[in-house]
Amino acid sequence: IESPATVALGTIGLTAASYFTYRRYFKRIPTTAYLTPSSMRSRNTIVGKCVSVGDADGFRIYHTPGPIIYRHLLYANIKKGSINGHSNGKGSSFNTQTISVRLAGADAPESSHFGKPSQPFSKEAKEELESLVLGKEVWCQMAHIDQYQRLVATPYVWHSPYIFGRTNVSLRLVEKGLATVYSQAGAAYGTAGPITKLLRKLLIPLSGEARLRRAMARAKRKKIGVWSLKNFETPEDYKKRMKQQS
Repeated sequence: IESPATVALGTIGLTAASYFTYRRYFKRIPTTAYLTPSSMRSRNTIVGKCVSVGDADGFRIYHTPGPIIYRHLLYANIKKGSINGHSNGKGSSFNTQTISVRLAGADAPESSHFGKPSQPFSKEAKEELESLVLGKEVWCQMAHIDQYQRLVATPYVWHSPYIFGRTNVSLRLVEKGLATVYSQAGAAYGTAGPITKLLRKLLIPLSGEARLRRAMARAKRKKIGVWSLKNFETPEDYKKRMKQQS
């Protein structure tokens, strides 16, 4: 017969372990306001269903924690453009129950905002982003929260055939000439998983930033996307010019 002290210690330990497991693997994060530096360090990656794409380098996810079967059963009703009966832009669910994500490492052409004209290929870049993430489960490798309360992250999606691994969304846009490499304050470029790291050591010893820059150089040589333009203004230069004019 176990002593009361042993039972009490066992109960405390089990409760603590259960609480840690819940917070680490099952607790849903509604918005970036609930992401602290410590939680981002411990989690590193957050998984969610993309419910909307705002522009060519930003989208919203509904966090779906837990193992894959648990996620698919519990959050099966989460669809693109709809959360708990609210469509995009209607009700407060999109602001209070989703995480705004900003692509890390990629800077896509600017869409028209507040009367400012859109850049060439902004529509194509947004359509490409939608085809990659909208309505799909997205793995976001977290970097930090920016000044606009967006989660800056490197997003990954799995597409069939799955044997080729996951798709780096930021890298894909750069490869297609639909984004440049982001180099302003707060730039982040993501890190690879263990298998990819091993392959890179054997085949392509490049960092996340180096891969992006190599992809951009290749797209530039091929003159695809924004690089097909004779007088291409980078998104960074465009934003500086718009700021000076305002």
